[in-house]
Amino acid sequence: MARLLSFIAALGCMVGLSAQPASASDLQTIGELHPPVVASLGDQKITVFFLKNNLKGQVGGVHVPDAEIFYAPMNAVKPSLNYVWKVEGEQIASVFFFERKFPERAGKSMFVLTKHKVSHSHFEGDSYSVLELPLFKDGDHLSLQFFRGDPPDPELQNCRDGLNLEDDVEVECAYKDAASIKKRLADLDAKMIANSKLGQGNRQKTLQADGDAASDSCPSTDFSTFLSAFSERADLQKAFVQQPLKMLTTVAGDPEPEMEKRSVSGDQIKFPIIPDRVKREADGLTLTVKEERGNNATAILQKPDTDYVFEYQFVRGQCWRLAKVSDFSL
Repeated sequence: MARLLSFIAALGCMVGLSAQPASASDLQTIGELHPPVVASLGDQKITVFFLKNNLKGQVGGVHVPDAEIFYAPMNAVKPSLNYVWKVEGEQIASVFFFERKFPERAGKSMFVLTKHKVSHSHFEGDSYSVLELPLFKDGDHLSLQFFRGDPPDPELQNCRDGLNLEDDVEVECAYKDAASIKKRLADLDAKMIANSKLGQGNRQKTLQADGDAASDSCPSTDFSTFLSAFSERADLQKAFVQQPLKMLTTVAGDPEPEMEKRSVSGDQIKFPIIPDRVKREADGLTLTVKEERGNNATAILQKPDTDYVFEYQFVRGQCWRLAKVSDFSL
């Protein structure tokens, strides 16, 4: 732990580096927004740090988050401090854990409930938002990550608690503590499981009625028909993905966001790549054919009025195959 604290102290020195010698009166560039939290999965544990940026408001021309989240493995031979994601909120009201049971999203996540003051001509009070950070275990390595693939529940974002000044009505946020949020997550999880079972039953009836043969047979050379089947069945996605699969992801850049390119194959590809209709409807997502030209076609998955956008590029041989996935979400 002493080595880890030395690492953090060194990081603070690098961030606050200047041409002038530091003095006791200098403002520390890094503070603590919330006490460290220990996260565990099985026998693996990490320590999560919530480091506040004390220079917020003193830098112009760029956005500076209120804080940033890091984690460090416990009892590691070689200490490391790993960046997770930013915190947009003046206060962390609660940090808690919840484990989903729905197969396609099963797993344990850490949830961070933030709170900040809202004061303008229409509203006076507080706003609460929830950030989900999944825990991943790879062998002996445990990590905490931010994944943009699953849009957050809108009811858990910007939930206001205070006074509506236009009509002088008290507004109460139903999700401003860990207990109420966990109940909401459990209800959503149960609903998704029930809808999935119903959808699977309907799909099985449809497949039997159509006399569908082997799971890896080409659903159709007509792209719209193929996409409908491909998006509903994980086994078809596994059968009709070109490997290695090209992946493009939007990452922060200076001065503009950049596209990170990589190729994945085998266990590196996480299925389902495209969520099924039940999941899309639950999350408010739409899947449409953007373009079809000869042996190339593009489908787009998006959430209207948000920056959540995924593009899927397919190529046709004897059947259509997914060749490239682009995540344009910011």
